[in-house]
Amino acid sequence: MQKKILVINAHPYDESYVSELFRTYVNHLDTNKHQVKTIELGKMTFDPVLRYGYTKRMPVDNDIELSQNLVSWADHIVFFYPIWWTTMPALLKGWIDRVITPGFAFNSQGFKTTKHLKGRTAQLFMTSDAPALYQRLILNSPVRLMKRHILGYCGIKVVKSDIFGIVTSAKRERARKRFIEKVKESAINFK
Repeated sequence: MQKKILVINAHPYDESYVSELFRTYVNHLDTNKHQVKTIELGKMTFDPVLRYGYTKRMPVDNDIELSQNLVSWADHIVFFYPIWWTTMPALLKGWIDRVITPGFAFNSQGFKTTKHLKGRTAQLFMTSDAPALYQRLILNSPVRLMKRHILGYCGIKVVKSDIFGIVTSAKRERARKRFIEKVKESAINFK
């Protein structure tokens, strides 16, 4: 049975290293074995600001509706994004605020949460100027944020997370190529 894979590039700049990783992954997925769809947040025009919180619905936005349809469609979601100031870029945070909403992704009442996106899995590929170990060990770890407090909250299980650290150092060119190879292998070997 074909898996439905949604691959998300959450870097706003199309020529970034993260965008190169995203393209590498997408280009090496076996489309004979999997159905693949993509979202490139930097090419969308949605309003990333949740203008009324969750008290009032915002006007219909085609990019947000498309994103919710693709998240509903997917069995597995792969995120590519940089870690900036120990968290995700504002563009990804705004997308999450607009897409992963009450009623669509979850419902909560007091301490009870109904997770509407159960059964889906996710994988995270992140880059950082800080060492990868630092990003994993800090109290407000970007992995923990996505794994438990965002995706986990609505039922999506993060099965793997990779951080490529010290990405901008001139001495890391060989390491950058190795990370590209790791991303390529992950796509080729996806089951």
